[in-house]
Amino acid sequence: MLFTNSVNYQLPHLSSARLHLWAISISKQRGLNNDVPVVISQISSVILTHHHLGHIDGIGLFGREVMGKPSKSIRLISGKAVLDILGKQSILDPFTLESISNRSSVDLGKGVTLEFYRVPHRESELGETYGIVIRGKTKSILFLPDHDTYRETLMFQNKTSIREWIKSLEVDVALIDGTFFTFEEIQCNRIDSKGIPHPTISESLELLGRRKKDDPDIIFIHLNHTNPVIDNSAKRLEIEELGWKIGIQGEMWVI
Repeated sequence: MLFTNSVNYQLPHLSSARLHLWAISISKQRGLNNDVPVVISQISSVILTHHHLGHIDGIGLFGREVMGKPSKSIRLISGKAVLDILGKQSILDPFTLESISNRSSVDLGKGVTLEFYRVPHRESELGETYGIVIRGKTKSILFLPDHDTYRETLMFQNKTSIREWIKSLEVDVALIDGTFFTFEEIQCNRIDSKGIPHPTISESLELLGRRKKDDPDIIFIHLNHTNPVIDNSAKRLEIEELGWKIGIQGEMWVI
């Protein structure tokens, strides 16, 4: 989820306008990271990457029962299938709906545009999923919190490697799916991992190797509470020694 003019997790900003990327995780030590306030009155747009519960479960709170936002006062931007599903729940009165498609773009004003790139992610369930490139006046950022596998994503985007795809997007920072380090971390809680496909950080490191001079910053986000990189572990050091990073709550980029 991406808010404009609010306060949340991974956030780039431009002047007084702010874009806030909601990819929150649960810390083993602190519980839900909710210490960053949300300025509800300033939210002007909400962009959904896809319809899975962790990304849309607050949408119904904008209406009269909780926030009381005026009718049609907020832009809600997402794929058509996502908007169609949400529309059946009678919770969209506060929003004006804007449907996106692969490689479409949306102008947010103040020199900021969003570009959408469709990626395969449990599409048989609840419609399409998008990665977002946020382009500002001085910096561009890829936001890719969820997808199934790099093999499928690269095939869909007609690219042969992660590097080739990210370089073709011409971004300075890539925030990519780091949900699990390996699937071994959830074996005690699930019979298998087929129902929650994500490329593991271990696989990503294998495909990326060591950072090269002309690579953008690549930062792993969307961390599951089981992920060992949340702690200052050997796994975290492994990532940093290769030149990549782990997302930090409240991290900021001027775009």
